[in-house]
Formats: sequence, C-alpha cells, structure tokens
Amino acid sequence: MEEKIKIRISPFQLTVLIILFTTGTTILVTPAGMTAETKQDAWLSSIIGMFLCLGYAYFLYKCGIAMGSKTYIQYLEKVYGRIVGKIIGMLYVFFAFIGTSTLLSYFGFFTTTQILTDTPIEILNILLVLLIIFAVRAGLEVIARTGELLITWFFFLLFALVIFLLPELKLEKLTPVFEASFSDHTKAIFNFVSFAGFPLILFLMFYPKSLNQPRQAKWNILIGSFIGTFTVTVITLLCILVLGASITAKQLYPSYVLAKSVSLFEIIERIESIMASVWVISIFFKSTIYFYTCVLGLAQILKVKWYRPLVFPLGVLACIFSTIVYPNIVYMQKWDSTYWPPYALIMGLIIPLITLIIDKVQNHFRSNNQSKGM
Repeated sequence: MEEKIKIRISPFQLTVLIILFTTGTTILVTPAGMTAETKQDAWLSSIIGMFLCLGYAYFLYKCGIAMGSKTYIQYLEKVYGRIVGKIIGMLYVFFAFIGTSTLLSYFGFFTTTQILTDTPIEILNILLVLLIIFAVRAGLEVIARTGELLITWFFFLLFALVIFLLPELKLEKLTPVFEASFSDHTKAIFNFVSFAGFPLILFLMFYPKSLNQPRQAKWNILIGSFIGTFTVTVITLLCILVLGASITAKQLYPSYVLAKSVSLFEIIERIESIMASVWVISIFFKSTIYFYTCVLGLAQILKVKWYRPLVFPLGVLACIFSTIVYPNIVYMQKWDSTYWPPYALIMGLIIPLITLIIDKVQNHFRSNNQSKGM
C-alpha cells in the first residue's frame, strides 16, 4: 500500500506509545496473575520479566534494521513470497483484531463491575470503539501527539497514587522471601512477558518506516519498554506491600482495589478514580494501536491506497466480537492465563525469529551468488 501522506512520528513519540501500550491492561490485571503463581515473590518475577522485555525490545530494534524501509507485512512478503507472506500477514491482522476486541471487552467488564454497574456493557464498548475509530481515522501522528499530551497526566496520577499509598506499606508482607519454586517463577515471568513484551511486535507495522529518525530509535525503544515494565513492577510491588499476596491473587483488579485502601488522615480516602483514570488512558492507547495496526496491515495485504475506508467496518466488527470473545469473566481469566501466553509467544517471538533467520540466510546466499557472478 502506497500511502498518500508520508506519516512520520518522532523517536520520543515512539517511546510514549510504547510506554502506554506496555502498561495497558497489564497494570490492572497482571499483578493478580503474578501473585497467584509466586505469591509474595511476584515482585521478583516482575523484575526478571522486565529485563526479558528489554531483551525483546532490542530484538524488535534488530528486526527494524533488517526490515529497512519496509513495513512488517511487506517484509513478510519479501522473505516468504507474495502468497505465503500474505497468509502470515493475515495472522498478524487477526492477532491485532483479537487484541482490539479483548481490550474492548476488558473495558466493558471493568466499567460495569466497578464503576457504572447499571450500564449495559454493549453501550460502553460502543463508546470506546467510536473513540478508537476517530483516533485511527485521524492517523498515527495525531495518536502520537495525543500521547505526548497525556503521558504527563498519566505519570502525575501514578505518582500521586504512590505518595498516598506510602503510609499503608507493610514490609512484612514481602516475607518469607524466595519461597516460590523455579517453575512458579517461570510461569509468572512467561505471563508477564506475554502481556508486556510480545504484543510489541505490532509496532513493526509502522516502525521504522513511519519514524522520522529511525537510526536513533534504539534507545527510545529500550527506554519505552523499561519505563512501561518498571511501572507494572512498581504497581505489583505496591499491591503486595499494601494488600498482601493472598488478597492480591484473589482480586480481579488488584490495582484498583489498592487505590481503595488509601486513607490519609481520614481526609483523603478511596482514590480509586486515580487508578481508573490511569488505566483508561493506557487502555485507550493500547486498543487504538492494536486497531491501527489491524487496519493498516489489512490495507497493505489488500493493496488499497489508503486504510481509512476500512476503519469503520472493522471497528463495527471489533465491537460486535468484543461482546462474544469473553462469554464471562471466568473464561476471560482462563484465556489470559492459559491460551494467551503461548499465542503471544508464537506471534511475538517464534514467527519473527524464524523470519529473521530465513532473511539472513537468503541475504547470505544472495551475496555469495553476486560475488561469484563477479
């Protein structure tokens, strides 16, 4: 797909998008899954997962170098050929579509169970998808600039939450330390990386092609991944220090419950609206990026000149699918803990790694043939 307008974002804007994308749903639900596996040692699993995500971010940077000026869909067609490349590309379009639909469902479940309990979930999903459609039609540059404006408020609200929670911290809730087994840590770390790391593969749909300074992106990608995963690690640690491992593991949204526990001089209490605001900001950007890469990838596969005609129909489909992708909250938890991690591993690491290796081999034989021709 040849774009009518050259879309360009800055390396800093890429960092902002990675931070907001990484936190997304991770900040709200991951602490429960982590503590269910490793109990009070979940903070340690988060730290290890954070560094693994950094390694994965570097892998994405190397993929970007190999792709050059191509998008990921174009790169797949170059490596595997037109037909096979399009088939694999459609797998990524579906991956992004599933991500969009599940995030809409997340938003609906959270809002109807915690805030607007009398509002039909379909209404909330429609409101969010309309906002996402508007943002995606506006384009990547507008999404990135909006992220620049909101990232300050995002961290201001998080910082305020941490300050208010300081009197509630109880270090004894971290003990006994190093009690979890190696297998438990492995499961928790895998869960962490599958949410905070592997989905970043979708950034290759517009990185490095849509970056105005692609050669300077290395540290921006690493910093974005570090800040995003560090934020999730801090929230996980706070959940354990305030709520305790057992309560955190049993809660569907432990970080939201965490904010409810604030009581500062009996004046500042129940500031869960802060946590809700932080999460709404991050889930909006995560779902928007998922949906943007979905329509952009499909447009490139179909060879249409511009992706905008696809935005509304795909948005309607995502909204409809969001009402059936998770029949109930129990199934949502089962999907997140059992099916999503291996799915994200295949799409986020195994296929890109195989693709990169094949490309390196092809380039090696191509260079050898050229040297023999001389």
